[in-house]
Amino acid sequence: MAPKYKLTYFNVTGRAEPIRYLFAYAGQEYEDHRIGHEAWPQFKSETPFGKLPILEIDGKRVSQSVAIARYLAKQFGLLGKNDWEALQADSLIDALGDYEACGMRLFKEENPEKIAAIKKRASVLP
Repeated sequence: MAPKYKLTYFNVTGRAEPIRYLFAYAGQEYEDHRIGHEAWPQFKSETPFGKLPILEIDGKRVSQSVAIARYLAKQFGLLGKNDWEALQADSLIDALGDYEACGMRLFKEENPEKIAAIKKRASVLP
């Protein structure tokens, strides 16, 4: 019997979107539970590490988007045919995380000089 999946995240794309893509690509049904930002303060204390997204697998909860994505990729047979392909996939995932971190800093920063410095650092990413 296939596991029952429930993904909880805010009503935006963000960190849950790669997980949603994995479900879609694999053709796996799941519950896409989206919460509004106004509900977050009450919901936060119920989360592992106080963060979203959360994936429930048959009622068991786990958080951390990259760990969830890697787990699902493995479950869906998408990690590669051998260790080398799995390493390449992990490398790509981690590189995307680097870009995301730069993007988040840019999104939150208001100081033009700091924005320029972040962009300069980001330009050296592969």
